[in-house]
Amino acid sequence: MEGDQVVANSFAERSGEAVRKAAGLIGLSCEGIELLRIGERAVFRLDEGRVIARVTRPGVGFGDARREIEVARWLWLEGIPVVEPLAGQQPVDAGGLTVSLWWRAEGEWTVPAELGRLLRRLHLLKPPESLSLPNLHVLDQAQGRIERARGLSEAERGALSGEADRLSDALPKVEFGLPRSVIHGDANIGNVLKQPDGRVVMFDLGGMCWGPPEWDLTATAVYRDLGWHSEDEYREFCEVYGFDVTQLSGWPVLKALQELRMVCWLAMKFEEDEEIADEVRRRVDDLAHPGRARDWRPY
Repeated sequence: MEGDQVVANSFAERSGEAVRKAAGLIGLSCEGIELLRIGERAVFRLDEGRVIARVTRPGVGFGDARREIEVARWLWLEGIPVVEPLAGQQPVDAGGLTVSLWWRAEGEWTVPAELGRLLRRLHLLKPPESLSLPNLHVLDQAQGRIERARGLSEAERGALSGEADRLSDALPKVEFGLPRSVIHGDANIGNVLKQPDGRVVMFDLGGMCWGPPEWDLTATAVYRDLGWHSEDEYREFCEVYGFDVTQLSGWPVLKALQELRMVCWLAMKFEEDEEIADEVRRRVDDLAHPGRARDWRPY
């Protein structure tokens, strides 16, 4: 644990230096730079809070960060409101760390129907040939998080890996009803904000890829099942988008996959405090009982 903290502190220090270097290249002020959080990436606020800097861990993610910048700029040209990267050559390789700089999106959380409207527009777009998007690989991300999560017992890690293996076998058998398209990859109400001018802005574009549009609808349906969205909110979401993913014969597989993804994401924060650890343990146990009512807390 102590060694892990040293590594985290070292990454935080290197990340701060990398952000200062990247900002300096475009003449951006680093006065009042503030570390917001450290996870798979370090996230900073700078330039009096107007800019967000995201830093990947050593040796990881330059190509992914460059694609995220390209995706954002393409979507802006298409009239899709997304978080906006700063102008200039991005991302920046700063001492082995990849830094991307974004204008901070300000606003309030909105309702699922607003997300549904954005997704419907997104799924109809045709990207330029110059933009090379990967195929959706949700299980790869989940398995990577299982391996990296610290604090899990061997039994908990084994349970998560076993569920990932089960879903890996089941997913290819799911029959999707909508044509493959560009998808967000992590579409949920936490990745959109309604700005003061009324525009709903989408962010966290790093998972943009080719895949079944139904995957972008899955989180909202699961949140409804968890009680995080009301029945009316979910009905409006489906009406706006024009499709209800829970009507697929393969819905139980998609639901289980989304739940696994949510557990693996939270497991990355297992050691932050005992409350999160207890929540992870509860969720891991629930995965073995698909029919059990979930009492999951949102994070």
